[in-house]
Amino acid sequence: MSPKNIRGEHLRKISCLVLAVCLLNIGWSWPFSKRQTPDHGPQTTEEGQNLPGVETKADQKDEVKAQARPVAADVTVLSSRLPSFQKKISDVPFNVTFKNAASLDTIKPNTLQDAVKDAEGVILYDSTGNGFDTTLGMRGFTDSSTIIYLVDGVRVNEVDGHTVNFPLIRMRDIQTVQMDRGSASSVYGSNAFAGVIHITTGQASPKPVGLFGGLEWTSFHGLRFNQGVSGTLKDRWTPVEGKLSYYFNGERDTEHGFRPNGEFRITSFDIKTAYKLPEEEGSISFGLKHMEDAASLPGEMTFQQYQNDDRRTNKPLDGRKFKNTIAQLGADKKFWDDRILASILASERWNDISFVNTTGTFVANGYNPYTSKLNTKNQERDLTWQVRYQDEWNWLWNESMLGMEYRNGRNWSIQRDAPNGSVPLNSPTRTDRTAQADNAGLFWSETLKFWDRVIPYFSMRHDFNWLRTQNGLNGTRDLSNRWNKSTLSTGLTVKPVKSVDLFTNYSQGFRVPTIDQLAPYGGTALTPLNPELSNSYEVGSRVRVKKFAELKTSFFLIDIKDEIRFDGTAIAPATPFGRNINIGKTRRYGVESRIDLTPIEEIKLSGGYTLTEAWVRETDGAQSLKDGRTLGQVPEKRITVGGTVTPFKRWGTPYEGLKVGLDGTFTGRQHPTSYETASQATLNATRGAGHWIKPYSVWDLLLSYDWKGKEIYLKVNNVFDEKYYSRAINATSFGTVIYPAGTYTFVNPGAPREFVVGCQWEFS
Repeated sequence: MSPKNIRGEHLRKISCLVLAVCLLNIGWSWPFSKRQTPDHGPQTTEEGQNLPGVETKADQKDEVKAQARPVAADVTVLSSRLPSFQKKISDVPFNVTFKNAASLDTIKPNTLQDAVKDAEGVILYDSTGNGFDTTLGMRGFTDSSTIIYLVDGVRVNEVDGHTVNFPLIRMRDIQTVQMDRGSASSVYGSNAFAGVIHITTGQASPKPVGLFGGLEWTSFHGLRFNQGVSGTLKDRWTPVEGKLSYYFNGERDTEHGFRPNGEFRITSFDIKTAYKLPEEEGSISFGLKHMEDAASLPGEMTFQQYQNDDRRTNKPLDGRKFKNTIAQLGADKKFWDDRILASILASERWNDISFVNTTGTFVANGYNPYTSKLNTKNQERDLTWQVRYQDEWNWLWNESMLGMEYRNGRNWSIQRDAPNGSVPLNSPTRTDRTAQADNAGLFWSETLKFWDRVIPYFSMRHDFNWLRTQNGLNGTRDLSNRWNKSTLSTGLTVKPVKSVDLFTNYSQGFRVPTIDQLAPYGGTALTPLNPELSNSYEVGSRVRVKKFAELKTSFFLIDIKDEIRFDGTAIAPATPFGRNINIGKTRRYGVESRIDLTPIEEIKLSGGYTLTEAWVRETDGAQSLKDGRTLGQVPEKRITVGGTVTPFKRWGTPYEGLKVGLDGTFTGRQHPTSYETASQATLNATRGAGHWIKPYSVWDLLLSYDWKGKEIYLKVNNVFDEKYYSRAINATSFGTVIYPAGTYTFVNPGAPREFVVGCQWEFS
């Protein structure tokens, strides 16, 4: 049987399995169900809590202590481009992961990747070797540029490569994290291939003054500290009689890391203020965020070096300095008995980044090895507005939304030789590039609800994209491109009983080539690139069995045309950085499932399983790919298990604050990076790990005690000290002092066991 027939047989089996699970879910939950009362105002949870992003961390902890565990159907999530537009998670026709402050606090994450590592469909690997700059992907997409990241509604993907500088997202300033899976270009525009991640930062305390903070020490010789103040004041000076809120959080992190040249320093602050009208009729807000980091990048090592010493570094000069500032101004207003909601958000970001990078596989410009310094600056302005109209007539409820987004981005990049990590006087410029990227999009969506049981959804967006680049060294390499594309999505949610949601959706996606892909740095071959296009299909279910269990499962299939991939076989002395190419058609499909159990009030358990297949379906015969080649860096399967025990919860104060948690992640085997473009000769020439990244599992332990808003805790990351590498790539060295001539498997080792001791406090 051919590979295509085998995959087709797998697809049919998985489809039958998903259908059986959906039918089983209905049958299981029917005895526990009651007739649902229509509730078209998804502004609070069943327990009367505020909307996500409004409640404070103290409120969330009080909620946990009071056993007010929110029912999944009543959790409200962000439903569109701006954060003021929300709906119940049970009405959403696609797979969503939502984490509030209470759930984040139970795992004490240090990075966004730590916060979502238990989510189904997530792909994590370390491409820099420092352990905290892990790449985050979803649904078989390994590049973070295929996900749109929104922080308080502001898009933080970089202008040049659409990637994300993850240290920008400080977890001790995060209130909620929401992951929307699947193509979402019909609302968010280009790059929402794998999905969208919404991040809401801390909110003001409802009391006049509240103090909060934390301190951590790590065995990687690190110290982390944050301190903040927030509050809400009643307006007693004007006839409006609203509320003025304020919020400030400052952080400082330093760490030496687990490898030489693995240290980093991060300083950040977040300032917000808002004035809210009475009865939640509207608000105006302003925010300012600033972050600076200095991170060293120890990079890769050969597989043989990894076996001998998995903590060494071959690149002691490499590092990055990053400065980022975000300013935003937003306003919301309700009209006509709250039927109409109008919202607008304006933002501006400034970035200043410098990289020192050593390419250890070739000699250039008389330097052995070749080290360069890249300075790049980005500026991006974004203006988005939305208007929503909603109303209901007996058994019918309607929501119509119209919006527009305009984004203007500018990029300046200069690359020069940097022997010994510094640029000498009169060093020649290897790259001198300026670029401007503009995007304008108009989008619309319609949601209906029949008897609160059948919810069809439809949305579409039309985008105009312009890209202009100028090469200061060679004007013949100037580029000017224009693309425009209409995308649509449609979905349906059916609730046969109150405790079951069955959903299905179809969505289109597109992704224009980035500046870095079209106009790479010096020495990289230029290849004309087409935008990527996708068709995404999904069917799934969510089931709730009172407060005992929550289950969800979904099957997805995504077809991509003209996917852009890095061609490693094009590496040669004349083109040492290779090239980017369109590779025809690719496909990704899989199953994502998760279960959360609360057998008794002292115990909470969770588990997740993801099966993913990703491969090249069709490619240009003139290229180096082969039909049927698996895409690299995509695990075949991924399993997560977790549990939290509060053994003395029923004893009350002060014993109920003791908590023990253990969670583990198993990552199945996967092919190395660029496996789809690597030649068989290169794979065969590598020894030990040429074709596969071996499976690995990592377990984390947390012991904490909380009393009256003060908490102390001990966390052990990688408690069993698993030795593993999360990323590998096969490549040829042309002979340098770092890597002698030959073909190698290069790997990035994972972090060993780490002890973290911390405390956090809240006063109000």
